[in-house]
Amino acid sequence: MGHRAGVWIALILVVLCSQVAAARAEDAAAAAAAPVAAVAAAKTAPFDPEKAKAASQIQDPDAATRAYLDAVSPERRAQTKAYAHGNYVLLFVDFAVSIALMVLLIALGISVRFRDLARRITRVRALQSVLYWIQFLVATTVVQFPLTLYTSYYREKQYDLLTQGLGGFLADQVKGLVIGCIIGGILVMLVYGVLRRAPRLWWVWLSGVLVAFVVLAVAIAPVVIAPMFNKFTPIENVAIRDSILKMAHDHGIPADEVYQVDASQRTDRVSAYVNGMLGTMRIVMFDNTLKRCTPEEIQMIMGHEMGHYVLNHVWKGVAFFGVLIVVALLFVRWGFARALRRWPNTGIEGIADVAGLPLLFVLFSIVVFVAMPIINTHTRWGESEADDFGLEASHQPDAAATTFLKLGEYRDLDPAPVIEMIFFDHPSGRNRIHNAMMWKHDHPAAR
Repeated sequence: MGHRAGVWIALILVVLCSQVAAARAEDAAAAAAAPVAAVAAAKTAPFDPEKAKAASQIQDPDAATRAYLDAVSPERRAQTKAYAHGNYVLLFVDFAVSIALMVLLIALGISVRFRDLARRITRVRALQSVLYWIQFLVATTVVQFPLTLYTSYYREKQYDLLTQGLGGFLADQVKGLVIGCIIGGILVMLVYGVLRRAPRLWWVWLSGVLVAFVVLAVAIAPVVIAPMFNKFTPIENVAIRDSILKMAHDHGIPADEVYQVDASQRTDRVSAYVNGMLGTMRIVMFDNTLKRCTPEEIQMIMGHEMGHYVLNHVWKGVAFFGVLIVVALLFVRWGFARALRRWPNTGIEGIADVAGLPLLFVLFSIVVFVAMPIINTHTRWGESEADDFGLEASHQPDAAATTFLKLGEYRDLDPAPVIEMIFFDHPSGRNRIHNAMMWKHDHPAAR
């Protein structure tokens, strides 16, 4: 049984890698056959520039907000609404599929067989946890791949939000799987080490371990993980670079370089970020932002992102999710014991048995899913604060409005309030534009 499982896993990886190679070859052939398409012009603005210019002359915040929203054609608004509504449905579908898969791994005894194979390979418990995780991650990734392929590739292509070819997409999936095996293996080893050594207060110690892991992940992501997927280079435009660094230094951000990332190899969305901690902070701008945004819009975007850093949103986020982790682990502690009493023939020997990982996943996921409106409200609050900071730093309310219209390419600009409360991790475009118009109204000198 052990040898057969190993052969199947190896075969799956070989087939997947061969598909990647074939798809990447097709991408290269397509690029060679159409060199002009490979250097496509920057995407046009998703709104009528003349209507946006007229909106900038309106003094009343409510009327200006409506005028900016009306600068987007009804057809485009309908398209973004359809895309957003599909995302809401897929959120539930993904949750249901994930839970069903975890239940099947337990009910069919697959999780126990993964554990038994790991035990036959090594007697070292820590390595058993890692070997189990590799089997678990490969199996769940393969089973869920059709849904991933549809939601993250074909659907994004359908809405013209993905520029990446199938070969590049598959290569990213394989790369993510390998990284997941390594980082996830370390985390699972730590988790089950705590569960074995602290059978009564494991939830206390594990909360600390998970929070520390989050901090470490945020710290290493900009300098270790992100460069594995994208190329980061210093911004070549000296004027933009100097203006961003001046803004950063004026607000106490210790930055000596601004980077651009080749996001255009995957998408034409505009974005930027300031991330990292513990000495790994980076200011990064999508190359699409440099191509598609005006200098005033770039000032607002970077002011917003710097606001996250100055207002300590990363550390506040760590604290928030630390509390959520404690709540989730208390629920896991309550639910795991009751599940084993209700279904005693699963073959799971207790909470410290790695074969119970699917059950841990189910219980933890339920907490996160139920808490989604609270999580999104917390995130929206931070984004709203960053918007205010960006307006104060840039004094560009109309540039903020047009930026939010560009972000509306993949977000519903004017959702129902209940939809915004449940599903939105950023304020809606309507609310962000109205906030910018209110700031403009309250600061006449900035007009």
